[in-house]
Amino acid sequence: MPDPAPNPDTYPGLRRTVDRWRARNPRLRHMPGWKVWLAVILLLVVFAIAVLPYIIPLGGEGIVPPETLADPGGFFTTLDDGTLYAVHAPGDGPAVLLLHGFGGSTVSWRETAPALAEAGYDVYALDMRGFGLSDKGFEADYNHAAQAQRVRAWMDAVGLERATLVGHSMGGDVAARIALSAPDRVSSLVLVSASVAGQRHQYRVPGVLLDVPFLRRWAQIGLRRAVPMYLDDILRESVEDDSAITPELIADYRRVLRTPEWELALLSMLRAEDEHEAPVSELQAPTLLLWGSSDETVPPEQGERLERLIPGAELVVLEGAGHLLMHEQPEAFQAALLDFLERSTP
Repeated sequence: MPDPAPNPDTYPGLRRTVDRWRARNPRLRHMPGWKVWLAVILLLVVFAIAVLPYIIPLGGEGIVPPETLADPGGFFTTLDDGTLYAVHAPGDGPAVLLLHGFGGSTVSWRETAPALAEAGYDVYALDMRGFGLSDKGFEADYNHAAQAQRVRAWMDAVGLERATLVGHSMGGDVAARIALSAPDRVSSLVLVSASVAGQRHQYRVPGVLLDVPFLRRWAQIGLRRAVPMYLDDILRESVEDDSAITPELIADYRRVLRTPEWELALLSMLRAEDEHEAPVSELQAPTLLLWGSSDETVPPEQGERLERLIPGAELVVLEGAGHLLMHEQPEAFQAALLDFLERSTP
C-alpha cells in the first residue's frame, strides 16, 4: 500500500514557516531545511539556559573579604567546619551570649551589647554560620540543630564555659536546643520573639533543582538582584514604628550583602529539611520570654504558648513593639533583660 500523500497542514509550525519562506525565495532553496533550523534553535535555547548564566555577571554589591567589614571588638574563630565572627564587649560579670535571628547578625544587638557591658556583664554577640560576617557556602548544614552544635563548639574554642543565652527569633530556637543538649553550659535563657515551633520552610525549594549547577547559578543571579531591593522593606515590616529603622541601621544590615557566597547560603537554607520542634517543656534553666505586642512575624500568642510549656517561664510583652523590639524599644528591652539577669544570674 503506498504511503499517503504528504499533508503540509499537519507539519510542525516551524517547518511550515521555513517551507513558506523558502517557497517565496527560490534562490535560497539550497539553504538548510527546517530540521537544521530546529536544531539551531534548540542549541540556542540550551546555550541561553546552561551557558548564559556563567557569562552574565552575578551582580549585586561588591564582594570584599569579611575581615574588612569587622567591628571594633570583632574577631574570627575557625572551627572544623568554618569560621565564625563574633563581637566581644568585655565586662567583669557573668557571660551573656547573644544569638541573632534569621537574616540577622551581630548588628541585631548593636544597642543591647553596649548596655549589658556597661552594666558589668561580659557580652558576646555571635554570627551563626551563613549570616553576618561568618562563613557561608552552599554545602553547609544550616538546620537549627547543626547551628546549636556549632555554637557549642565555638564556646569551647573561645573558652566560654557557661553563659546566659539570649536568642532572637531563629536564634531563640538555637538557644533552646543548646540549653536542652548541654544544660550545664546555660545559666539562664532569654527567648526574644522566639521561633521555636520547629523549622518549617514555607518557601522550600526542591534540592534536586538547586543541585543542577546552571539552575543554581540562575538562582544566584536572581537573589543578588532581588534581595538588595527588598531588604529595607523587610526591615521596616518587622517593626511597628518605621522610624526605628534608621539609615545607619539599614547600612549595617546591608553589609552581609558584601560577603562572599551569601546568596549560596540562602539558597542552601531554602532547600533545608524541616525540623521537629524542640521539647521546650524539658528546659531547666530560668527562662524569660520577651515579645512585642505587634509582632506579626512570630505573634505574641507564641510567647503565651511557651509560657505554658516552659516550667517557671516569665513572659514580658512590650506594647507597640514589633519583631525587632531590641531596635524599636531599646530602653524598655534592656530594662526587662537586665532585671531578669540580676534576678537569675548566679
